[in-house]
Amino acid sequence: MNKAIFRKGIIVVIVIATIIAAWGLGTYISRAADRVDVAGTIKITAAVADGDDSIFANAFNGTVEIELYKLAAMDYTGRLTKVGAFADETVKIDILDGNPSIDDIKTGIVNPALTIAARDDVVADEVIRLNKAEATEASVEIEGGAGLYLYIPKDVRDLRYAYSFTSYVIMAPTSEFIMTGAGSDEWNPNVTFNLKCEETPLYGSIRIIKNLDTYNLSLGKAAFVYEVKAVRDQEVVFNNVFSIDFSSPGQLNREITDIPADADVTVTEIYTGASYTPVGDRAVDVRIVADTTVDAAFENDFDERLNQGGISAENHFDIIDGVYYWTDQDGNPVAQGQTPNEAAPAQEQLVR
Repeated sequence: MNKAIFRKGIIVVIVIATIIAAWGLGTYISRAADRVDVAGTIKITAAVADGDDSIFANAFNGTVEIELYKLAAMDYTGRLTKVGAFADETVKIDILDGNPSIDDIKTGIVNPALTIAARDDVVADEVIRLNKAEATEASVEIEGGAGLYLYIPKDVRDLRYAYSFTSYVIMAPTSEFIMTGAGSDEWNPNVTFNLKCEETPLYGSIRIIKNLDTYNLSLGKAAFVYEVKAVRDQEVVFNNVFSIDFSSPGQLNREITDIPADADVTVTEIYTGASYTPVGDRAVDVRIVADTTVDAAFENDFDERLNQGGISAENHFDIIDGVYYWTDQDGNPVAQGQTPNEAAPAQEQLVR
C-alpha cells in the first residue's frame, strides 16, 4: 500500500507513562502498514499505572466511571471528521494538522469538548467502569469506533478523600511507531490511558453540647474545658482543648471544625468548673463523618461547694507529666482538680 495516502500530522495520540508523569502527545507520521479498519472493533482501556503509589492507587476501593465521548470519526486514510454535538466550531481538531502543544490541545479541543459534554442533551457514547477493589484496569469495546475520543473520569470519594481526575483525548486505533517513533507500524485497535488523580482530604466537625442544670450567681462565670483528641490508623491527627463558659443555666454548644474524616475521637471533660459536678460520663467517643457534624453531649450540676474557679481555658492549658494545668487570672498554673482559692462563705444564689 502507498503509505503517502495518510496525511502527515492528522492523528494525535496521548502517551501517559505514570499517574505523575507528564502527558506525552505526539503527531502521527504518515506511516502505516495498512489502511484503517473503520469497521473493526477498537478497545479502550482505563488503567492505574504500574508503580503508582498515590492514595487513590493504594487506598480507594470503590468504582470509577469514565465517560467516553466520540469527538470525531476516522476514515480509512486517517482523516478526522467531527461528529454530533462536537461538530461545533469551538472544537478545533484542525490544530492536529500541525505540531500542537499539550496546552494547545487542552485549549482547542479538550476544554470546549468538556463544555459540550456537560450539556443535558449530550450523553456519553460509552462508559468504562473500573472497580478498584477487583482490578486496576477496565475496558470497553466499540465496533466500528475508529476516531478521536474525549474521556472524562467522574469524581469519586470514600470515607477519607475526594478524588478528581484529569480529562483528555485519546485516539484509536494507533501503532507502536506512532506512539514512540520506533517499532511496528501495524495498526493496534487496543489503546490504554492511565488515570491521573488528585486527592483532597475530607473533614468533619464535632458539636460539644453542654447542659448546666443549676448555676450559682455568687460564684460568677462557670467554665468547662474539653480535650478533643482524634486518632486514625493509630496516629493522633487532631488534639486540642476548648472551653465553654456559662453565665446562667441552660445549654450551650461549641462546634469544632476541620477534624480529619473517619477518625475516632474522644471528647473528654478535663475541667468541670469549680463547684460543678458531671452528671453522666466525662468522656464521649464518636467517629468523624465527612462534611457532617456529630454530637458529644455533657451535663453538669452545682455540687454545693462555694469554689470560685471560672477560667478562660482555651490556649491556657499545658500538659506536664500527664497532668493538665490551666492558668488562672493571675497567671498561676493550677493542676486539674484544684481551685485557685476558696471563696469566702456567701449566701448561695442558685439559678435553675
